[in-house]
Amino acid sequence: MKLAIAVLATGLALLASQAQAAVTFDFIFDGGYPLAVSDDGTVVTGQLAANPYGVFRWTQASGVVPLGRNQRVGTGGTVGISANGLVIASSIGSPDSSYTTQGLWTQATGWRELMPPAPPDGGTVDGSYGNVWGLSGDGTTPVGLYWRPGQGNRAHASKWTQATGVVDLGGTITGQSSRANGVNFDGSVIAGWVETPTGPWRPAAWVNGSLVLLTDYDGATLAGSGEARATSPSGDIIVGYSRDLASNQRAAAMWKRAGGVFGATEILGWVNGTQPVSGINIAQAVSSGGGIVIGYCSFDGTSFGTTGFVWTAQTGVVDVNEWLANNGVLVDPNFTIQSLTAMTPNGTQLFGYGQMLVPPYSRRAFRITNPNVVGVRSPEPVARLLLSAPRPNPSSGDTRLELTVPSAGAVDLSVFDASGRRVATLLHGDLPAGTRSVTWNGRHGDGQAVAAGLYFARLSTTRGSAVRRVIRVE
Repeated sequence: MKLAIAVLATGLALLASQAQAAVTFDFIFDGGYPLAVSDDGTVVTGQLAANPYGVFRWTQASGVVPLGRNQRVGTGGTVGISANGLVIASSIGSPDSSYTTQGLWTQATGWRELMPPAPPDGGTVDGSYGNVWGLSGDGTTPVGLYWRPGQGNRAHASKWTQATGVVDLGGTITGQSSRANGVNFDGSVIAGWVETPTGPWRPAAWVNGSLVLLTDYDGATLAGSGEARATSPSGDIIVGYSRDLASNQRAAAMWKRAGGVFGATEILGWVNGTQPVSGINIAQAVSSGGGIVIGYCSFDGTSFGTTGFVWTAQTGVVDVNEWLANNGVLVDPNFTIQSLTAMTPNGTQLFGYGQMLVPPYSRRAFRITNPNVVGVRSPEPVARLLLSAPRPNPSSGDTRLELTVPSAGAVDLSVFDASGRRVATLLHGDLPAGTRSVTWNGRHGDGQAVAAGLYFARLSTTRGSAVRRVIRVE
């Protein structure tokens, strides 16, 4: 686990390195969240930005094709896809939009409802029978949760097969919740979480139907709390997150199986700048051999300051912007990466989403192609432009930002409102290379306090630009 005390940029950009041009970054479509991908990377599924619970299927030839049956009540869950891209699983709405249930889609048949019938103790809660959270690579086993009405209204982890229908995977305590998040190729290993007696989640797996607790949980310190999110195709590697006792970080984590037994929790790390206690780094996909892991980071546990991360044994957990920069890739400074969500099993294609910082603020899906996965070489770091996450954020008082410029030159650091109008200029002129701290008092250039809302701090230099979101509250 490599940790550094250098400031971190989520809007990182720099000149491309000719020596490391193998990695590429390209936008593939607008208006959706890519959440799962076929093994060859040609078919992507996810949820629509305009309707977060509307499912789509994308190929280069077809573009984004909505699949219908949008959830209207009891919304939740995510989307899974088979290895060959021909089967999709998701939570779907009933034809009359009166309830939500688990669904399985093929191009030949369209959607098939998996409930009702529900398990014997199942039923609807807030209009939902249950949700899908993953699909096995062979397309036969959707996993997720089903609802059990009655006192407590608890959810229980579930799986579906043609032979069994939706069945309860179980938990550890009667009346407590559980959920299945991910599943390997043949459905034999399912990753998820079970609720502890005091409420926090605990990473868990169901191996051939038997519950395996992946961490040693401490109710006093919450060490070992977290969740398992995804598995490798074989099921021998599980990733997710767990609270690290020494740092009190909710850190990306890995569990490996050897001799049929999962070993101790491996803390992979967290993106520099993640706040202890409140921040979180969740591993969301792992390559077949465990050489590369990708995921999501929220610096303070909210949706206002997020990024994606890449982990390898050589680099540790690194902000995807920094990882791209070290591989010589320039990302549009007007675009902010918000998460990495899916990856092909060989680790050569990484998918995620983000948002433009200028009108009309489009949600954009992207693909990173990394052909040199064998050995997962650690690239040589290059001098880079950095703008730290604002502290505190949100804020009603002063907001501090730190910036690092790799070489002397003209620098402009200004604050803009959501419509792109300049609000205040914090720095303007020639500066030497180095790191410095700048404070914004939440006022216009004329001294008037700005209204509560979303603003952007933008650092512009001859070496590129970096952007940070700043939230002002009253």
